[in-house]
Amino acid sequence: MNPTQLQRALQLAQEVAMAPSAMLLAAFRSRAFRVETKADGSLVTEMDRRAEAMMRAIIRMSPEFGHLPILGEEAGQEGETAAYQWLLDPIDGTTSYTRGIPTFGTIVALEDTASEQALVGVIHPPHFGETYTAARGLGSWCQGQRLQVSSATDLRTALVSAPDAYQFHRTSLDTAHQRLWQACDHLRGYTDCWAHTQTVRGVIDAVVEPMLNTWDIRATQVLIEEAGGKQILRPSAYPGALDAIFGCPTLVDQLADLVYGSEAR
Repeated sequence: MNPTQLQRALQLAQEVAMAPSAMLLAAFRSRAFRVETKADGSLVTEMDRRAEAMMRAIIRMSPEFGHLPILGEEAGQEGETAAYQWLLDPIDGTTSYTRGIPTFGTIVALEDTASEQALVGVIHPPHFGETYTAARGLGSWCQGQRLQVSSATDLRTALVSAPDAYQFHRTSLDTAHQRLWQACDHLRGYTDCWAHTQTVRGVIDAVVEPMLNTWDIRATQVLIEEAGGKQILRPSAYPGALDAIFGCPTLVDQLADLVYGSEAR
């Protein structure tokens, strides 16, 4: 895609990501929605499904990009294999959403399927009223401000985020989790796509996050890289998942050595 096409795709992705915001916020903390447990143990609500249906409908109305296949967390794959596909996560952080924690958000990415690289990425945490956008060669932005990852170099003093311990356990990274605790004085459990946005912004220096789905991480991929950062993705020991380390390039390399060994780079 040329820059003009990427800009148009980014505009559509932003519209799609923001579309369910009012509906999600209206139900947030109301507990007036059904919560179910999926086969993989994760939670899903009727709001997840309604939001994704809304997002798909908006994409399908696009004369330029509406014919592309869509892969979404709740409704799965729609459409034949093509050079590009949309990836949708209507509520990233459903557990947080059901508990009234505002770190959830909506994620949209446009992926080059051959390279498995995101061309466009948008993360919209509606409670904070912010939209993070990026496209290849066009930078990472939030509310008109160009974003840059952290320039931290010292892992001991850096602010590093990691998720729940069970994600390390299920991906056979228990020992690596212990090494993180030993190496990082400020290892914190910031969660959901909000942690990703704060890493793009340079507030969090780096994130180590195993056991992700494609729709969880593709938008972050282009957001981080267009903000001057680095991301390392590896097939996870958990079937069908990806393990990610992203943020400030110097710290990402140090964390990869710590978690996987130097061959991970």
